[in-house]
Amino acid sequence: MASGTAEQDSVSEFIHDTIIDLTKKLDGNKFANDIIYLLQNIKKTTDVIETSNRWLKWARQQKYLKVINADIPIGVLPNGKEGEIIDIKVFAGRKPDDELYDNNEELRKKVARGNCFISIKEGNDVRCVLQAMKKFTGGLGDDDDREQGDNSTWKKYFIKPLEETESVIATRKANGEAAHLSCFMVDGEYVLCGGSKNVHMVFRKKEDILRYTEPRFRIASEVCLSVWNSLDKMSPDDRNSLLQFLVATGYTGVFEILSPDHQHVEDLSYLSESEMRFITWTQIDLEPSPDNSSLATVPPHLGIEIAKALGLLTIKYDVLSMSELDTRMKQIRQGYQYEGEVLYFMDKTGIVTGLLKKKTVWYIMCRAIREKLRAACAYNLKTPEKFSISKYLRKTDKRLDEIQIWLGLDMSTINEWKTFANKFIRHVIQKVDLGEVTSDDIANIYPVIWKRYVAASGESDDIKVVVTSGS
Repeated sequence: MASGTAEQDSVSEFIHDTIIDLTKKLDGNKFANDIIYLLQNIKKTTDVIETSNRWLKWARQQKYLKVINADIPIGVLPNGKEGEIIDIKVFAGRKPDDELYDNNEELRKKVARGNCFISIKEGNDVRCVLQAMKKFTGGLGDDDDREQGDNSTWKKYFIKPLEETESVIATRKANGEAAHLSCFMVDGEYVLCGGSKNVHMVFRKKEDILRYTEPRFRIASEVCLSVWNSLDKMSPDDRNSLLQFLVATGYTGVFEILSPDHQHVEDLSYLSESEMRFITWTQIDLEPSPDNSSLATVPPHLGIEIAKALGLLTIKYDVLSMSELDTRMKQIRQGYQYEGEVLYFMDKTGIVTGLLKKKTVWYIMCRAIREKLRAACAYNLKTPEKFSISKYLRKTDKRLDEIQIWLGLDMSTINEWKTFANKFIRHVIQKVDLGEVTSDDIANIYPVIWKRYVAASGESDDIKVVVTSGS
C-alpha cells in the first residue's frame, strides 16, 4: 500500500475528483447542496495504521471477541505482495450475540457487524479496510434472533433521548443476504474488500473470489460473486465513479443481496438473477468520540441519493416528522408481503441518534412458522418412526402465543394465524413425506412453497391485525 504523504495526496485528489463527479451527477437533485457540503467536510483518520494496531490489541484482549486470520491467496494483491485478512466478530458461542451487545456499551460503540483488517507482510502494514453497521435492534418480535428481554432494550442503542428527535427516515427493509463492499489502493491499483456479516475477502477480479476455498468463505464467496456481477453490469463510468468514491471517502457500502435461489420470507421469484440493493454508507470508526456524535456516517436519505447518483439500485425511503411516527409504525405492523422498515431517528442538527427495526406482523408470523416447519421436517427426515406432527403444532402454537404477548395482538388475530399455521405445516409435511418438497426447498424457496399453498388451498395469509396494546 502507498504510505505517508503520497497516500494522503492521492486520497485528497480522489476526494476532489469525486466532488466534481458527483456535482455533475446530482444536477437537479434537491439534496445536492447538502451532499456536496458533506463530502467537502469528510474527516478521515490520518493515523490509520496506529489506530488499527491499537484496536486489534484491544480486541485480542476481549473474551467475547473472536479474531480470525486467513491468508490472502497468492496473486490477489498486486506485484506478488502477500498478506492476511483479519476478521473480528462478537462471539457468543451458539447463541445470538444480542445479550452481549445489550450489556456491553463498549461493544456497541466499537464493534460493528463486520470488521475487516488487512495485514501486508511487506512492511508489516496493518489497517482496517472495512467496518459495517454498528449493532441496532428492535422490540420483541422485531429482531429475528431475540427471544427474551423487554420492549425497551432498544433504547440502550440510542445516543440521545427520543424526545430530541426532529425527523425520522423510514427505509424499507430488504429481505436478503447482508453484503459489504469497500475499496482501497495497493500500489496504485483498486483492491475490493467484500463479504457478508463477519467473513470477508479481498479481490481484484472475479477469478480471485473463487480462490477462497475454505468452507468459512462459502457464503462470503456467493455474496462477492453477486457483488462482482452487479458491478460488471454497471457502465464503466458509474463503476469507476463508485470505486473512486469508496477510496476517496473510506466508506463501506452496506447492501442486501436479493436472490431467487435463496429466498427467506419475501417472494423473490420475480428476479431472474441476484440483485444488489444499497442500504447505507458506513465509515471506519475504531476509536469513537466519547459523545458518540452520530450513529450514521451519512444521513440515510442523503446516502441513498449518493448511491442513486453512482448508478446503484437502492432501497426506498420516506422522510417523516415525529408527529407522523406513530401512524407509520401502525401501518408497518399492518403491512403485507414485506419484512418491514428500519427507522433512523435524527435530531434538529441532522445527527442520527438511534435506529429501530419495525416489522410487519405478516413477516413475523411467516418467519416463526418457517422456523418451526424447518425443525419439524429435519426431525421427520432423521427419525420418522418417532416423529409426531402434533408435538410440532403445539410448539408452533406456543411460539405464536409468545408473539401475541410481545406485539399485543388480540385473540382473533392470533387464532387465525394458528389455524393457518396448523393447516400449512400439515400440508408441507405431507409433501415432504411424498418426496414433493425437500428440506432444501424449505430453506431456499420457502416463499414459493407458501404462495403455492395459498393459491391451491384458497386460504388467506392476509390476516387482519388487531392490536390491543402498543407495540
